[in-house]
Amino acid sequence: MPGLRFGPEFDPEQYELLEFHHRGGEAEVWRAVRTGHNGIKELVAAKIMLERDPSEVRRWLGRWDDVSHNAHRLGVTDLVVPSFLLGPSPHRPGTVPAGGLMGYQISPWVEGVPLHTWARAQRGGPAAVAEVLARLCRIVDELHRKRWVHRDISPANVLVDAQGLVKLIDLTFLAPLDHTLTVAVFTPGHVPPEAEQVGGFPTTAKDLFAVGTLARTLLLPDHGRLDHRLAAEQARAELLAAGYGEELARWACEPLAREPERRPAPLGPWAARGRELLRAHRPVARTAGLAVLPDRAGRPLVVTGGADGTALAGPGRTGHRPPAGQGPGAIRELAAGWAGRQGELVICAEDRSGTLWVGTAAGWWEAARGVSGLAGAVGVAGELTVWTAAAGALRSYRWAPGLTLTGQEHPGCPADRVLAAEEERPGAWLLLVEHRERVLSWRPGSGEPPVPLGPPGALRAGALARASAGPQAATLRADGSVQLHTLGTPGAGTEIGDGEPSLGIAMVGHRGGPTVALAGAGGVRLRLPAGGASRRPRWWRPTLRPATRVALAMGDDWRLCLAAVVEGELQVWQEDAAYRWQAVELPDEA
Repeated sequence: MPGLRFGPEFDPEQYELLEFHHRGGEAEVWRAVRTGHNGIKELVAAKIMLERDPSEVRRWLGRWDDVSHNAHRLGVTDLVVPSFLLGPSPHRPGTVPAGGLMGYQISPWVEGVPLHTWARAQRGGPAAVAEVLARLCRIVDELHRKRWVHRDISPANVLVDAQGLVKLIDLTFLAPLDHTLTVAVFTPGHVPPEAEQVGGFPTTAKDLFAVGTLARTLLLPDHGRLDHRLAAEQARAELLAAGYGEELARWACEPLAREPERRPAPLGPWAARGRELLRAHRPVARTAGLAVLPDRAGRPLVVTGGADGTALAGPGRTGHRPPAGQGPGAIRELAAGWAGRQGELVICAEDRSGTLWVGTAAGWWEAARGVSGLAGAVGVAGELTVWTAAAGALRSYRWAPGLTLTGQEHPGCPADRVLAAEEERPGAWLLLVEHRERVLSWRPGSGEPPVPLGPPGALRAGALARASAGPQAATLRADGSVQLHTLGTPGAGTEIGDGEPSLGIAMVGHRGGPTVALAGAGGVRLRLPAGGASRRPRWWRPTLRPATRVALAMGDDWRLCLAAVVEGELQVWQEDAAYRWQAVELPDEA
């Protein structure tokens, strides 16, 4: 408790405990004050070993003494080097200490907070994050250049002060690269897939992976533990869901690569690239999920999802409300449809933490966790079927009024993310998925293997549509380029969009071929099938204002509806009885 004293046997009251800090592993950490023999006082961090076995205490003290000697010899800037002592247990001043000797690790007190605490409270934005990460990388690179590794880098062992200066602490497991290990270290959420082995040699790859987990912590401070088996895939999906761009997400995931040799080393150039990406980062629009549903009267209902949950808009909203009750918070993806004979509105949403939710007029309920990507529709049987990926495998979930939500895993096609789904005939689906930066098309239950689509590369989104010439797929790459593919036809696909980068894509099978909608800095563009004497597709631009999201749907009367997020605002267009596009007025919210 505060006020107790401890110290070496020759001066057992040299230190006074001031404030408990935290407890972890084999020790407690306290803020304490040391009174020197000259009377000068200094703040220190005192790590009190909880082990009471004398032989174990002396063994740990010997390890700590070696660490202190080596760390002082290395002279790495901003590496907080401790000292060690053996003394009686903490006791009240002037009393005889009870019990045996205890081990203490003493470090200079750093006026900072653990990295995860700083990340939650900081107000400097991406630029401040970039500087903290660069400073951490400099410390780790300097340590690695001298052929030593920390082996226990975690948020609790990185302290950041109010000016963003960084200190790396807790050198208990500091080790040279050319000495075999006598103890393996495993900090959940911050260790790579390859485990350390006693008797083996340490590697810099473990520190590199840990820095990658801390980059994720800085960018996503409210997210839970990282699954080290699927670290890059999980982090990428989370970053994209949080509004970070594809290039930035790819950069952040480089140290999390499953193969140790693919992790960036040294870290300095990697951190410098990240600094430029983070300085240029601009948050995406608050609307992340978008769907448009013509009702039985042909009136468009628009379902949106974003930082504030779900909302309904458009003329078709009459008589409908979004699901009530506690549901998803910030939404990444959504799918919606009219289910059952009565056409009940059902919404499926993937939130930013990777949880799948299903919502109806009765409320929300949680269907699955750890999912990535969401696509689906109401089929001819009146059931809403949605597809997603979890732990590298495909899953489907079916719901209809009066029926229990049923889930099923589908072996045969690896998937990191589901991009699109289309029901080709009752109960038979065609899927577009992403796996290790490859796009695959697959028909579950067909017995056929998945078919790669186009060259490998980072992907932003994908879409599917039926056409008279066969099903077609559209892929939107990270660079904003769009390719149109006819499934079953070999080749890289046809580039569309006239080289203008896109941010969002939607597609629907319609009269004479697929209609493709693109959203980007140049506005919304609609690629319409060839008509009349022309054999070339036609383009129509309903707006030139920058757009981020787009959705397409076809009503029972064959008319198309188009919805888009334009400069943060929702806009809707629909074909009239003569198939001419008209803007749709959105009623004010009730």
